[in-house]
Amino acid sequence: MKKLFLMIFVLISTILVACSGSDNDSDASSNTDTNGEVMQFYVSGDKVEGSALTKMSEKYTEETGVEIEVVDVPYSDMVTKITNMIRAGEPPALARVTGFNSAWDGQLMDLTQIAEDNNVMTDMGITVDDQLVAPPLDLTAVGMFVNKDLFEEAGVSYPTSEDDIWTWDELISSINTILDKTDAQYGMVMDNSDHRLNAFLYQHGSKGFYKEGDQYTTNEETKDALEKFMELNDNTIMPKSVWTAGEDASSMFKSGRVPVYMSGSWQITDFAANIEDFEWESVYMPYEEVRATNLGGNYLVGFEGSGQEEQAREFMDWLYQKENYEELATYGGYLPVTEDAEVEYELAPEAYTIYQNEIAASDPIASQQRNELVKKQLVSKRSIGSALADEVINALNDEQSVDDAIENVKNEMTDAYVE
Repeated sequence: MKKLFLMIFVLISTILVACSGSDNDSDASSNTDTNGEVMQFYVSGDKVEGSALTKMSEKYTEETGVEIEVVDVPYSDMVTKITNMIRAGEPPALARVTGFNSAWDGQLMDLTQIAEDNNVMTDMGITVDDQLVAPPLDLTAVGMFVNKDLFEEAGVSYPTSEDDIWTWDELISSINTILDKTDAQYGMVMDNSDHRLNAFLYQHGSKGFYKEGDQYTTNEETKDALEKFMELNDNTIMPKSVWTAGEDASSMFKSGRVPVYMSGSWQITDFAANIEDFEWESVYMPYEEVRATNLGGNYLVGFEGSGQEEQAREFMDWLYQKENYEELATYGGYLPVTEDAEVEYELAPEAYTIYQNEIAASDPIASQQRNELVKKQLVSKRSIGSALADEVINALNDEQSVDDAIENVKNEMTDAYVE
């Protein structure tokens, strides 16, 4: 009898332990996605925007149990890395990108319905064959910052409203006064980028590079503006090293010894949080012929063949929903791309107002690079990257003339984009 009782006790205990283990396994499985795999989200990381997407991915995991790994890829490597993954048949689930490669054509998910459901500005995205394959995730704009302390020390004023905007000649005159009366190292810096240089060209009446007949060309104002840009890179007004040697323009401005910085809206959150040694301010950009910024930003894409298409689609739909997108835009300091977004910027809200005014006042040329040239990277036989900046650098290094630089850009674009 005692043996029988002991056997029954052992049997009941074993069953209870097994049941308990099943419950624990069930709980554990609820914390992964439906395939039991982590979904990878490729992002070019930075302290602000990369952090914003990481925070939102963590929030999504908390709400749904679907784990997202935000993979930090250097900006310069993003397109090449994803292109290689696509060719190997192993694309990531989704990515935030600024550029494309022709190998991606036909590999991107149609996100039209997600964008329409969430009031995304579809005209700011990339549409191919009536499919929105890359909706905008955020909008950026070229803009200008000043070191208020250096201006005040030199007794020089700067525009505080749209009623008293500089011309470029007036700005350069002000910079020369500051250089004479302060210990400023240089007059201004501009990021080494097609994006920033194009804004400068547009402001001088350039129409950029555009197709005319069976080749690309440009107007005479482009040459005039490029010659002026070359003159400004005299190691007094502007240091050549930013363009020719890749010196960090942002760090130079943060040093407190450069009065003017031509960069863009993506700098606002960083400056507001990290510049402590001097006062800075966003100001309206100068112009000669027309007011113009240059629009840019990031796109959100999902890839066919990842095996996680549905999970990626659900996450992207969640990210664009009003409350979530407003939170993302606040974290990242984004200019929003959803029509009903109400973003309450925690840092330097007045700076965002200036950028919004700049966009509203800009010539339509400001959207050319985003709406036309970026799309060509996806649908054309090859991509030429930063052709303009590369050719200008060669000119700054005295390796060719401005005329040669212009002809080379025209030829490169014709070869890449004209069938």
